[in-house]
Amino acid sequence: MNNEYVFAHLTIIILVAAISGTLLARLNQPIMVGYILAGIMFGPSGFSFISSQDQIQFYSELGILLLLFVIGMELNIRSFIRMWKIPTLFTVIQVVVNALIAILLSTLFNLPLYVSLLFAFIVSLSSTAAIVKVLEYLGELKTDIGHISIGILVAQDIAIVPMMLIIKECGSFDSSVIVDLLVAIGLVVLLIKYLGKKEKIIIPAKHLLPNPDLTPVVTLALCFASASIVVLFGISEAYGAFLAGLFIGNTQERQNILNSVKPIQNVLLMTFFLSVGLMFDLNFLAENWPVVFLVLIGITAWKILFNSLVLSFFSIELAKATSIGIILAQLGEFSLILANVATQSQIIGEFGQKLIICVTALSLSISPVFIALSNRTKDLSFVGDNSFSSIFKVLFSKSFSKNVKTLSLEYKRMKSED
Repeated sequence: MNNEYVFAHLTIIILVAAISGTLLARLNQPIMVGYILAGIMFGPSGFSFISSQDQIQFYSELGILLLLFVIGMELNIRSFIRMWKIPTLFTVIQVVVNALIAILLSTLFNLPLYVSLLFAFIVSLSSTAAIVKVLEYLGELKTDIGHISIGILVAQDIAIVPMMLIIKECGSFDSSVIVDLLVAIGLVVLLIKYLGKKEKIIIPAKHLLPNPDLTPVVTLALCFASASIVVLFGISEAYGAFLAGLFIGNTQERQNILNSVKPIQNVLLMTFFLSVGLMFDLNFLAENWPVVFLVLIGITAWKILFNSLVLSFFSIELAKATSIGIILAQLGEFSLILANVATQSQIIGEFGQKLIICVTALSLSISPVFIALSNRTKDLSFVGDNSFSSIFKVLFSKSFSKNVKTLSLEYKRMKSED
């Protein structure tokens, strides 16, 4: 393929991504859905502008790596440490319960243990990228709902290290793997403890960088250097980028670096969601739609129910817990990484990988549904009604939801006047 041909394809893809994102924004919907649709349109399932699996894999890995780097920079470790108990306990309970269910299912249906564990890990993870955007859309980033959700996302991102090591070492889980697990977890804990110090880490950026225009270049260089180094320890490049972002985001220069990287952040976001669309296989969906939708509905329903009930045990109002549970119901970008690791370790074949990609892409694409449902339960929490019957009615009755919305607006108005 000559350079002019590649450039023309790239131009059309970016143009369509911009148009579809704009249309979704006009419809008051998340723009990431538009990017996924653009990826589907120009991937192997659409016009096949990008049909090479190597190209798609490259765009996917690059998109995830850069996205997690930016996410790491934006996460505040100090905020997480201040309320670490609920997110950490919730994540541990979530992973342990899902793993136990997976082991039970593998025994009952004679399934390979590591296949069951893989799906248990995938179900335990949520999308940091999508959920941060959902929280921004709902105006909940700085509220209790936002703080708890972000804390859980940080805990889940930390948990991905042992998950990847377990999946990577399938079939050879001996003492050396346990040592690797302990070392990996220990390093992450030490990094968080170090970054959580009262004083922010000082980087002599002004002395090291004579020109501020170098900041985004050097920042991205650190991202790729960290991604390359962690590979030596058997950890994903994307997680290395996330750790680099986490480190930079908790330094004294955090705001300056964020401001310099901000202009390219939306491009990185587009790259990731575009890559999700490129990996999406419409032919696979057409041939296996009953399985795909059954898995999607089952995972979503289970995550909402489980998340809501467990969070309510931490003395969080049931309506608010349900709102957080709905927000966290989306599958995450690390699901795609785990699918790649599992494929390389021959735990799953092409069918399993395509199923995970398909379900994850659909889960990310239905963000408007999660936004609408979370909005309804959030309104119910303002009213102070935490009964199961009211939560059920607000989720499935449009008229009841409208009444609750009216009451919540009246409550907010009265509170603002006090």
